[in-house]
Formats: sequence, structure tokens, C-alpha cells
Amino acid sequence: MGFVDDLDNQIRDYMDGNYDVMETNNIPSVEQVSLGKKSKKMKLCAYSIDMRKSSDLLFKHHKQTSGKIHKSFLTITAKVIRKYGGQIRSFQGDCILAFWPANYKSEICEAVKAAMVTKWFLSIKLSKYFEKYTKLDYGIGLDWSEVFIVRAGISRNTNNNDLVFIGKCVNLATGIANEAKGPCHIGISNSIYSNLDDDLTYHSNDYKKENMWREGTVFWNGEKHPCKVSSYYWKLE
Repeated sequence: MGFVDDLDNQIRDYMDGNYDVMETNNIPSVEQVSLGKKSKKMKLCAYSIDMRKSSDLLFKHHKQTSGKIHKSFLTITAKVIRKYGGQIRSFQGDCILAFWPANYKSEICEAVKAAMVTKWFLSIKLSKYFEKYTKLDYGIGLDWSEVFIVRAGISRNTNNNDLVFIGKCVNLATGIANEAKGPCHIGISNSIYSNLDDDLTYHSNDYKKENMWREGTVFWNGEKHPCKVSSYYWKLE
């Protein structure tokens, strides 16, 4: 049987009938999801971060300088995500997509805290290193929903297959991140906002509570959707 027939049979098998869906509470690795008609399902908080106008760096700076900026940006982001319990599932140039389980409010709050700590590192604590070359801008978006997880690609070669996360939160978080920019670097869906603890919602100012979030909008799925945006950060001592 030739290449064309093999591919035809495989796609017909994938497209016909139902997948075997298994519920899980743990974010799977690539090895834990079959390439066959298998899927895992769980509630996830999606976290997307995107550097603004990163392609301009290639024209403004030497390629090595652009590499330094990208590597430092992604290192800060990745380390903070891991510190707060997130799991990274995609690096795409200047973007990272990460996930937290979303079975409890505390897990959603950890994802938002990671976003606010990341802002502190990028915009305050370590900004001096970037500003030698450029003023860094970026957007972070978060949402949560039920997600189906499938493995796609070519078998017997881990460099040519990966997990695909299919759910509203993935697309909406990415959409929010694509539009968020300074000074309000962080954007969250209303469903994320409704799960926040007080210390991630309000800032105490002269014994008064000030909401750290204001109304925003994101153009997603062909329409404008309400969200919340913030210019606040979380400082580590």
C-alpha cells in the first residue's frame, strides 16, 4: 500500500466514529496520550504571553541582540510559570502557552499570581537589562474552561508529534494576550475574575480597597467580548 492510500486510510479512521475520551485531573505529557483515537478531558486555566512587535527587533538590532532579548524574556516567563505550578506546553517564537488545572479557585489564582509576578520582573525588577536595547512591551491573557487534549503528528518520532489543547480558554487567552499591552499588560476573562481571591482583586490604599482591574474588551471569534485588564504587579521580597 502506497503513501496516498496509507494517509487516506488513516484520516478516514480519524474522522469517522467517536474518540475514547478519558477524564483526568492531571495535565498529561505527550507520552501519556495515544496517537490513536484517544483524548483526555479536563478543566484547565490557559495562560498565554506574547511579546509586542518582536519581529521589529530583527530590523533594529543585530540577530545576536534579538536572540538575547528573546531568550531572557522567555526564561523569565518560563521560570515564573513553573514556580507557581504551571506547565508549559508550547514555545512559539516570542510566545509561551502554559496551563494550570482549574478544578479549584486556588489553582486559577496561582495562574493570575504568576502573571502579576512576571509583570514585576519584566517591567520593574529586570527591566534595566532590556532597556539597554529596547523598551519591552508584552501581553498576558488568561481564561479557563473544559479542554480536550489529543496527540497529533507522526508516530515513532517525538520531534514530529505533540499535544493539541482544544477548548475556548486556549483561544480566548491567546486572543487577550495578543491585544493586551502596556501599561495594562495583563488581561483576564470575566470567568477568571469571578474566581479571584481578594488579594488578587483589591489593592489597599490608605485603608481603602481599590480594585486592581478595570473593564476591557477583546476582539475574539469575530466579536468583541468583555474582559478585565490590569496595570498592577505582584512584587516578590
